[in-house]
Amino acid sequence: MEPLENYIINNIDRAIEQGWIEAFFQPVVRALTKKLCGVEALARWNDPDWGMLPPALFVKPLEDSQLIYKLDCHIVSIVCSTLDRELKKGNPIVPVSINFSRLDFVKCDIFELVESETSKYDIPRDYIHIEITESIFATDEGFLLDVINKFRRVGYEIWMDDFGSGYSTLNLLKDYDFDMLKMDMNFLTSFTEKSKAIMRSTITMAKEIGIKTLAEGVETVEQFQFLQNIGCEQLQGFYFGRPEKYEDMLEHLKEKRIDIEMRQWRHFYDVAGSSVIDTDIPLEIIEDDGENFHTLFMNRAYIRQVLHDYDIDLSEIDRRIYHTASPLLKKYREFANITENSSNIETFYYTDNGNYLRFRAKCLVKHNGHAIIKGSIMNITMDQNNTERNMLDSKLRDLNLLFEVVDLINIGDNLVAPLLGRFKYINNDSYVNSDLKSIIQIFANDVVYSAEKNDFTDFMNLSTLPKRVEESSKGYIEKIFRIKQSDGSYRRKNVIVMSVPGTGGNEFLVCYKSIPMEVSRVLDGLTASARLLVDKYLADSGAITYSELWDNIIWASSVKFFWKDKNRRFLGASQSFLDYYGFKSIEEIVGKTDEDMGWHIDGESYKSDEEDVLNEGKMIIDAQGQCIVSGVVHDIVCQKMPVYRNGEIIGLIGFFQDKEEELYRLENIAIPNNIDPLTKLMNAKAFMLCLLDYAGEYLDKGKNYGLIIVRNASYSRVLSTYGKDTAEKSLVRMCQKITEVVGRNCAVGRIKESYFGILTFIKTREALDYLAKQIKEAIETIIEIDGNSITINAKIATALRSDENVTDEKIYEIVISNL
Repeated sequence: MEPLENYIINNIDRAIEQGWIEAFFQPVVRALTKKLCGVEALARWNDPDWGMLPPALFVKPLEDSQLIYKLDCHIVSIVCSTLDRELKKGNPIVPVSINFSRLDFVKCDIFELVESETSKYDIPRDYIHIEITESIFATDEGFLLDVINKFRRVGYEIWMDDFGSGYSTLNLLKDYDFDMLKMDMNFLTSFTEKSKAIMRSTITMAKEIGIKTLAEGVETVEQFQFLQNIGCEQLQGFYFGRPEKYEDMLEHLKEKRIDIEMRQWRHFYDVAGSSVIDTDIPLEIIEDDGENFHTLFMNRAYIRQVLHDYDIDLSEIDRRIYHTASPLLKKYREFANITENSSNIETFYYTDNGNYLRFRAKCLVKHNGHAIIKGSIMNITMDQNNTERNMLDSKLRDLNLLFEVVDLINIGDNLVAPLLGRFKYINNDSYVNSDLKSIIQIFANDVVYSAEKNDFTDFMNLSTLPKRVEESSKGYIEKIFRIKQSDGSYRRKNVIVMSVPGTGGNEFLVCYKSIPMEVSRVLDGLTASARLLVDKYLADSGAITYSELWDNIIWASSVKFFWKDKNRRFLGASQSFLDYYGFKSIEEIVGKTDEDMGWHIDGESYKSDEEDVLNEGKMIIDAQGQCIVSGVVHDIVCQKMPVYRNGEIIGLIGFFQDKEEELYRLENIAIPNNIDPLTKLMNAKAFMLCLLDYAGEYLDKGKNYGLIIVRNASYSRVLSTYGKDTAEKSLVRMCQKITEVVGRNCAVGRIKESYFGILTFIKTREALDYLAKQIKEAIETIIEIDGNSITINAKIATALRSDENVTDEKIYEIVISNL
């Protein structure tokens, strides 16, 4: 063994203790934005005798001696402490990828070590990426898959390093889930067409199976541009920076004017990057901030369609398209707004410099007032044989400058294609998958002024439309209707229907345009023509049967009916009853008693009432009680009565009312005062009143109960990082996880901010601790909100009423103080 190798093996512990092992960091840049989106941590050995040792000199001896895990574990600690230091300084940070070897998984519990370090420094898990090479899978050991899945389940990303360097890579992609493929640009040293084609195909394959791509070893502008154009999302190499100490790396990034990507935008740009593919179809990725458009990517096919100039950068593209005095900019903005409010692919036809173009777009993601739009364009004018141009060009060349909305309708196929304005006046989603006839009816019902709805449906009557257009002296028909605007007002619009030549009277353009205000004022002053106010309506005579009456009461009314057999087992319930408790079908309650369901706080009084009904024929009127619905305690009033057959009681029927619902209905209160408007759980006031009810059950009947309070200690970080909308969604998800665990048997409330309380009748401390553990584990499975990575640090405390020194008056104070 060489002296240096022997020295390394014998001194690894000392090197760690003395701080000779350092972490250097190499920047990772996002291809679309050229911002720092990550760094890789690389070990360096700065020895007092041997000087700075590169990895090539100490990694292999440590691997051969099975000591490499000590080095890797120490790098994890350095990385977490570095991130902690930067966070405490208030500096922005980016995720750090750390290399792990197979021995890290064999010689220690690497998952617990990483969890321990991130917890110690309170580092969100999405800031640590686990890099492994395919050599880690040299033997088929199932525990590797288990550990990797544990990392991914709690929010760490798993990266495959040196993708393609071995022989079993494709099998690994089939058997394991990876978040990133990391490719070495050494593969492209020759930069031949063959090597480029392989790289291009690899990136396309990765995108198709939902894996991000990163190329390391990028050294030249040519390599950068090539990788950017073929859709590689992240780039690393000397072109952006060498591995350095953290502070030196940041200083050199400033010199190169490379900004740091904020955490809240990571998912936003991940989505944008995943949509960049190598294709001959014109493709553009646009970022819209609500005021300005910014092109993030435009391929050569797109440039050829609209600009005919290949040597052009993105800033010049934006200047030529989006920073001009063209009246089309207003149309672009309207179309962008429509696209961003839709989940569908939208289409926009327009003319520019004598060219007729079709732009199709879809909004991929929105965040904080920004949106990513993926678009494709076709210059129909450039294809003289295109049937679409032959059909539309003569009528549409300048229609976008004349009309607000233009739709192409095909009567034979019952289809409508929005050419301009995309159903501008319809604000609901019912039109999305509707046909032409349905669209006309929706438009008439929802958009046209009530008194003119019948006139509009007559005007758009498809059976007579072709003949009316053909017989018109002008070649088109038109009529003025009052159309509902986004602010709720009605404005008069001229609706024009004209035929598309060469379609045999089957296709028409339906165009909407504003009329001059002075014309509208004249029309407003005219007396409306007389209309038919009463239509004769004749109904077939016939008696209403009892069964018909009962069916309608059960399924169409808002009354919460239920009926039971002689043993108090549910036989049925009304739809309103099922909806109230959140049941999808009657099968969920049939054959069960109230005790089986466990949804009453004081179940004994309910049982006693029903036994009186079944055994003595009593009528129970206005019985007061409480039930738990999705964790919320509701005050109800119930009526119950016996059901007879041949003089014998065979069961009971009843119904109940929710006091808060009735109060809301009768007094028109905006929000019931015991419900948290965000999570729909009990609010703090209602929860404390519920606590008194549980205390009463303990004092009167000896029913032991427990109090659990849980909070997300990382909530303020989620709020500051992603904003109010994402933070509130995290609270709703916490609510869902809690109620999934506790079922229908516990009362749940949101006490304040990210604090949730749970009350449960429970007998032992062991059972209470087990329930609390289940709640904590369920909450911590939340690792993303709308694609944004979050780490929930669930703090939880409990108290059992029968515990020593616990009283009803102090139980809340005891639990909250332990958080």
